Amino acid sequence: MKKALQRISVAVGVMATSVSLAFAQITIGIGTQQGQVNGGALLQLLSLAQEIMSRLVPFAVTLAVLAFFWFLIKFIFKSGDATGRADSLKGMGFSILALFVMVSIWGIIGLLGSIVGVGQGGNIPIPGVPRPN
Repeated sequence: MKKALQRISVAVGVMATSVSLAFAQITIGIGTQQGQVNGGALLQLLSLAQEIMSRLVPFAVTLAVLAFFWFLIKFIFKSGDATGRADSLKGMGFSILALFVMVSIWGIIGLLGSIVGVGQGGNIPIPGVPRPN
């Protein structure tokens, strides 16, 4: 049980870390002028990854909330069994920890984005050498 909870918490932590990819939403503009590479396939791949992440993050939060309530119900029904109550308390603790990590990383990324000036859907200007027309 302990190893399963550790694996779940690691998986949820990895998903929470990927929140930075889902909410940063940095669009890279790659031109198609002479001498430049067409990055259409790369942009489509990044768009697909962003879409997958934006759907996985709410799923991970929902999974952590459901795990918390599952362990809460187990805790209530195992009121006579000391071992069952201890396992349920550990499960509730891990699920609360996973929720805390996901929400705090989400907040830190939002704070850093507002400090740097890159909000949701914002663009970062790519530096380049100006060319005369």
